[in-house]
Amino acid sequence: MKSDKFNIIELKDIVQDCNINFLLGSGMSMPYLLTLGKIEQFLTELAEKKEKNKITDEQEKIIRVSLYKKFFDGAISKNLDILNGNNGASVVLSNYEKFLKTLNSILLNRKSTILNKQVNLFTTNVDIFLEKALENTNVEYNDGFSGRFNPLFNLTNFKKSFFKTSLHYDNTSELPVFNLMKIHGSLTWNKKENEVIAFSSELGIVKKIKAKTISADKLIEIDDEKTIDDLITEANDKTPDDSVDQFIAEYEKLAIVNPTKEKFRETVLNRNYYELLRIYSNELEKENTVLFVAGFSFADEHIRDVTTRVANSNPTLKIYIFSHSNNVNSGIRQLKEKSNNNNIEIVAPDQKEKDGKTVDEFNYDFENINNRIFGELLKKIGEGEESKIS
Repeated sequence: MKSDKFNIIELKDIVQDCNINFLLGSGMSMPYLLTLGKIEQFLTELAEKKEKNKITDEQEKIIRVSLYKKFFDGAISKNLDILNGNNGASVVLSNYEKFLKTLNSILLNRKSTILNKQVNLFTTNVDIFLEKALENTNVEYNDGFSGRFNPLFNLTNFKKSFFKTSLHYDNTSELPVFNLMKIHGSLTWNKKENEVIAFSSELGIVKKIKAKTISADKLIEIDDEKTIDDLITEANDKTPDDSVDQFIAEYEKLAIVNPTKEKFRETVLNRNYYELLRIYSNELEKENTVLFVAGFSFADEHIRDVTTRVANSNPTLKIYIFSHSNNVNSGIRQLKEKSNNNNIEIVAPDQKEKDGKTVDEFNYDFENINNRIFGELLKKIGEGEESKIS
């Protein structure tokens, strides 16, 4: 699929006059954290096999713990290093920080006095990069929690505005605010009976899971080249023990929506997850709204369906999808093809001829999205000194 011709001047006008939203996916936290790969597909197929009694309880448990362990090691346990300031996470964290600083400057310089100075950050990521970056950059934000000694989650805590009054002349100005809405939950959340009850800055549950050990002979290797039948065959000779049960029990205490195509069913049962999806839909239905999508493949069919419906019902909505390469994935292609209002643009890298082939000049990773899109946008708006956004 050919990408749309990107126009930074047009984007400048849109950002000045629109409600601003982002949908951020796991690609933004690469390469430090693992993306799902086929884990979602395997968990979905595993559930289907179990429902149809085509797999034994022992096989199902061995495959499930292997998938959980793969996801935990690649995308969850490393958050403890983010929390502790491990150098391996510093590059990704600095990208998030620069992103927030640039957006903060864009909002400060926005000429509209009618629109509030808020940005909605919707993300399916459960990692803590955004929370850490928001804290490190000292910008104002709403994450759904209120309180200090016992922070509690409530949807009414979103969309709060912040104002600052001058000490000498009582002049009041609105401060830019970021609304962080984690659709699939967060490693910083604790839950009780499907309710998010507290904020955990120490990632206590993650530490408990990491302390659980599973014998290597109880696990099977998860490889994207395999099929679910391959995994079932490999699970035949393995018998789960107490360590498997303990790991699964501890893992499932995480306040996250597990990566499976059945997650929407789980989301509907949990009021918080369902309401965050509803907020996502409602924000996009507002007149004169822009949605930037980055690091997100739209493989999540439920978010893809919601986005498609709103794009077709709201002709004043503009969606920019940053594709890592010109090889646009199927989820993004489906969204584009189902658009009736011509209001979805795919922004892909420039291309060049090399050795008789057409290749991408670069990839739209986090660094290039920062520099080539929002850094340039800030310059066009009028405040582009590097010292103010680095």
